[in-house]
Amino acid sequence: MRNLKVFIAYNGAAYHGFQRQDNALTVQEVVEKSIGKLLKIEPPIIYGCSRTDAGVHARRFCFNVRIDSKIPCGGFIKGMNTLLPDDIAVLSCEDAPEDFHARYDTKAKEYVYLINNKPSRDVFLQKLAYHYPYPLDIKKMNEAARLFIGEHDFAGFCRAEGKARVKSTVRTIYALEVTQNKGICEIKIRGNGFLYNMVRIVAGTLIYVSEGKRTLGDVQRAIETGSRDFAGVTLPPEGLYLNEVLYDEPPSDDISGLIRNLDKLHTTEQGEARIRKNIGEDVADVVEWVKTQIKSPSANIGQVGKNYQIETEQYTITVNANSLTIITAHKKRG
Repeated sequence: MRNLKVFIAYNGAAYHGFQRQDNALTVQEVVEKSIGKLLKIEPPIIYGCSRTDAGVHARRFCFNVRIDSKIPCGGFIKGMNTLLPDDIAVLSCEDAPEDFHARYDTKAKEYVYLINNKPSRDVFLQKLAYHYPYPLDIKKMNEAARLFIGEHDFAGFCRAEGKARVKSTVRTIYALEVTQNKGICEIKIRGNGFLYNMVRIVAGTLIYVSEGKRTLGDVQRAIETGSRDFAGVTLPPEGLYLNEVLYDEPPSDDISGLIRNLDKLHTTEQGEARIRKNIGEDVADVVEWVKTQIKSPSANIGQVGKNYQIETEQYTITVNANSLTIITAHKKRG
């Protein structure tokens, strides 16, 4: 018996989510029937990496399936893509260890929420992006996005009935960024897991911040209290994409530890004097100044060895990742 690890992409507009249901067409049902036709067997059960809702899309969705067949992986890909409808495609296939499970072995997932931010509807993006015709304050949205990074209880960003499905509503967000190019806004979020409707609520909250309906303080209170009242609206499903599923450990530039432990940042007396001299400014509280720089929308944070390195428009700051001691800070040249 072989255990195949398969990545697919699908346009979810015509489906009631991934997971098989008795009274609606789903991606799982279509894929299982296609495997059955290809191998001339009863449709096998496939185990997906996630439950996507009705209308949600996937750029790289993983499932595993156990089959008793010698079909080469290349033949599996070609055969499946012949049998599947135009809105589902097999991207890759490989033999996996017997105990591999697409859902339980996941280390991280990345979602993208796509917004058509042009004044007029784009007929070519219907059911593929959420149309929001009003100006977006990308800077304010990124300021709010930084508050989500780290390990938090996201009960305030989960649909009520979804809380009963999980043992804990605590999740870790590794990265969250908002970008815009030629009228298309992309909200990209990566974490170790997500709650029911969590990404769509986070995206709706960021839009509310842009509109002035929510403040940064409201976002912080939603995280701290778990109250849905401080968060934003749940955006429609058509803008949501499962962008990537990762089975390796989170990348080395994971900054959640730094964001989660900002209150533990400190420096020595000698370090404070060195930093003030390097930046050439009379900073009353070096630690608070560094926290402000880290929270800046322009901050680019990476982990190099045992140190965090924070790059802003004007400064480079180095923090020891183990002790959270601020080692140095200096102005960029030029």
